[in-house]
Amino acid sequence: MSYLQALTAYALWGVFPLYWKYLHHVDAVEIICHRIVWSLATLILCVSWMGQWQDVRDAIRSPSRLAMAAVAALLISTNWLVFIWGVLNGSVVDVSLGYFITPMFSVILGMLVFRERLVPIQGIAVGIAAVGIAISAMASNRLWVSLALASSFSVYGVVKKKTRLPAIAGLGMETAILAPIALGYLALVFQQPGHEYSLGTWELLALGGPVTTVPLLLFAASSKKVPLVLMGMLQYLGPTIQFNLGVWVDGEPVDRVRWYGFLFVWVALAIFSVHALWRWKHEPRIPGR
Repeated sequence: MSYLQALTAYALWGVFPLYWKYLHHVDAVEIICHRIVWSLATLILCVSWMGQWQDVRDAIRSPSRLAMAAVAALLISTNWLVFIWGVLNGSVVDVSLGYFITPMFSVILGMLVFRERLVPIQGIAVGIAAVGIAISAMASNRLWVSLALASSFSVYGVVKKKTRLPAIAGLGMETAILAPIALGYLALVFQQPGHEYSLGTWELLALGGPVTTVPLLLFAASSKKVPLVLMGMLQYLGPTIQFNLGVWVDGEPVDRVRWYGFLFVWVALAIFSVHALWRWKHEPRIPGR
């Protein structure tokens, strides 16, 4: 069951570009504001259901943890904005590349921030991925989308690790911090004459709350039981689906140079994943874990 939850979470993240494209007539910043507001409403229910209010209260009492939550809020809102902008502007392939290279960025940040050691095979994988990014830079005018997604999400992971809040409670705090800004922006937008939505658009915008929260709930539930190395491999399912949607559904152009760039990244990911699996199988287990 836990493996199915993890698989479903990553598959949902992969197909979500299809959902956001139904809101192509709404400005990306406006979509983000609605996503923040409706996510907060959904997360309040989830935090209550999961009994995590004590975690939220503890974080509020700590100025340092509150500051980290504010930084996390800025990072995740940036990630959401770039993701939705890319989806709405025909850059789903660039979006997928961003999430393919995110693990590499996370490894580098682990070295810089947590002094984690990079073994030689990991260094080779990161080097190959860097070559792939460089090749992609020659063929894509929107490589900034990939780099912005990878950097914002990997740094977000570092900040989340330092705040040590449960996933649902943490995201709830982040959206609560962003909500006043989002509501203020939406209030200004709705004062403009002729700015009206159809019922269908309102329903899609409101659905953004559950769309954001459901895969996170599935991920949080499965991550407690599924081995980390397998979760790490499953995370490539999302960008793989996104890449195929961009190429085969949206018809985004991918010339030979971009294929070479992706090939280098995929080889790097294969090396990284095989090494992680080998270590997981051969390292001694600590009793009780």
